[in-house]
Amino acid sequence: MNFLFVTPKDAYRGYIYEFYLGLAYVSSYMKHRGFNVFCLNTCHCDDPIEQQLSEYINNKQIDVICTGGMSLKFRQISVILKAAKKIKSKIITVVGGAIITSDPRLALENMQIDFGIIGEGEETMADLADALCNERDVNKVKGLAFFDKKNNLMVTEHRCPISDLNALPIPDYEGFEYGYFVNMFAPTSRNYNILDEVRPADIIASRGCPFSCTFCYHPLKEYRQRSLDNVFKEIDYLVERYDITALGLMDELFAIKKERMYEFAERIKKYNIKWGTQLRVSNVDEKSLKALKDSGAYLISYGIESLSDKILKSMQKKITKVQIEKALKLTRDAKIAIQGNIIFGDPEETEETIKESMEWWLNHPEYGVNLSMISTLPDAPIYRYAIANGLIKNKIQYMKQGFPIINLTRLADRRFNEIRKFVYNFNQDATRYRGKVIYSKKEPEKHNGKDVFSIKIECPECHNASEYRNMVQFSFDEYIRIICRDCHARLRVKTKECFSENFTLYNIVIFNMIRAGRLFIMRYSVAKSIFSKYPIFKRIYCKINKMRRTG
Repeated sequence: MNFLFVTPKDAYRGYIYEFYLGLAYVSSYMKHRGFNVFCLNTCHCDDPIEQQLSEYINNKQIDVICTGGMSLKFRQISVILKAAKKIKSKIITVVGGAIITSDPRLALENMQIDFGIIGEGEETMADLADALCNERDVNKVKGLAFFDKKNNLMVTEHRCPISDLNALPIPDYEGFEYGYFVNMFAPTSRNYNILDEVRPADIIASRGCPFSCTFCYHPLKEYRQRSLDNVFKEIDYLVERYDITALGLMDELFAIKKERMYEFAERIKKYNIKWGTQLRVSNVDEKSLKALKDSGAYLISYGIESLSDKILKSMQKKITKVQIEKALKLTRDAKIAIQGNIIFGDPEETEETIKESMEWWLNHPEYGVNLSMISTLPDAPIYRYAIANGLIKNKIQYMKQGFPIINLTRLADRRFNEIRKFVYNFNQDATRYRGKVIYSKKEPEKHNGKDVFSIKIECPECHNASEYRNMVQFSFDEYIRIICRDCHARLRVKTKECFSENFTLYNIVIFNMIRAGRLFIMRYSVAKSIFSKYPIFKRIYCKINKMRRTG
C-alpha cells in the first residue's frame, strides 16, 4: 500500500506558516518502519487542493491519505478529506492530532474520516499501516477511533505515551520540502529581525506538560525529554543540511530543572546561532538568564496570561504577579526580547481583575506584551465549563465557525463585548514604543522575487539607532514589529515608512488582488472547476501572480 501525508493548507506559496513537525515526525517513523510514504506540502503550491491531490493519488497510486492537526484546522482538514474521497471513493483517510484526541466522536461524525489516531501518532499510525497492509484486525491496534460496519463508534485500547523519545527518527524535513520553507524567511518574518540573515528551524526537545492551565488542552501530561545528545544530533543535521542561523525550541515547557538549561546553553554556543524558547517565570533568575544570553538566546516566551493573582489562581497557572514582574524585569535587564500575552475572559474575570491587568499593561509598554481574549478550544477545562453551562450549544457549529470568542465571565454580554473591543483597540495602539525610521533604502538584490530594503530605526527606549538589512515587505498592514538590537524592546514601525518605495497604488492593488485570488483558491475547491469553465479567469490570475513574483 502507498501512503500520502498531506499538510493542511495554512498559507499560500511564498508566505510564512508553522511547519508541521507533528506530521513530519509520523512520516519519518513510517519510513523508518519500511512503508511506502509520499508527502505533499500544500502550503508550497497554489493549485486547488483537489488538483494537487489528484496528481499524487493517480500518479503514485495512493491507497491511504494521512493528515491532521488542531481543532482550529477543521476546515482545512475537511477540504483534504472531501477532495480525496471525490478523487478515489475507496481511499482510506486517517486523521490525527488534537482534532481527534480532544473529541473522537465529534470529528468522525462530521468529517470523512475512516480512522482517527488518538494521542501520539508515530507508533499507532505504523501499527495501523501494518494491519491494513496485511489485512489484520484493526481492533487490536491501540489508540484508534473508527466506526464499525454497524456504525458503532469503536475506540480501541489506550496507547501509553512514547517513553523513549530518543528512539524516534528526526522529522521528515526533506519529505515536506524544508529547503523551500527555510528559504522563504527574511528578517521581517516573525521575531527574526534581530538577524540580518535568517534561516530558521523549529525543533521539539520534549513532549507533554506537567501543568494544567485551564485554557490549555494538552492530553499528554507525562513530561518526557529527549537527551541533549539526541537534540544536538538533530541540530547538527539542520545546520549541515539547511545552514540554519536561528533556532526555536517549540516545547510546551523547555526545562523544569536549570541544569538542563545550563547544559543546553553551553553546548549551543559553538554553533553561533540565535535561539528562542518558552519558559516559566518561576524558573529563571539573573544567573540563568545571563547564561542563556551569552549562549545566543535572543527571545524568551513566557506564559503570563494575567496580572491579577485571582485570575492566575483560577487559571491554575501556579505563578504569581510578583514572579511575573521579577522575571520580565530580569529578562529585559539581560537584553533578551520578551514574548507574552495577557488574555482576558477567564470565568472569574471581573471589572476589578480586568482593570488590574490593564493598568499594569499601560504602565509597562517596555515589555511589548500583547493583549487578547481567551480562546475556548476542545477539550480544555474552560471548554468543558462552557459546555456544562450552556455557553456552547452546538459543538460542531462552534468548530465550523472557527471557535469564536464567547463570554465565560459573569459580566453582561454587552459589557463583555465592550471590553473585547477595548482590548482590541488598545492592542493596536501604535503610539506605544513607536520606532523612528531614520532612513530606508531599496537594495538591488531580490529575495524570492520581493524587494529587499536596508532600514535604520531609532528606539524610543534606549535612543540607539540600529540598521536592519535584508528586510522584505510581506503585507500592507499599517505597522510592522521590530526588536531593538540594543535593548531588545519590541517596537512598532509604520510599514509605509519602512518600505516607502513600495507604496504605490499599483503595488497595493496588485498585492491585494493576488492575495484575494490565492485565498479564493486556498478556501474553495470549486476554483478548479471555475478555471476550467472560464479560462480567462485563470489567465488573469496567472498573469497577476507572475507580475507579483517579478515585482
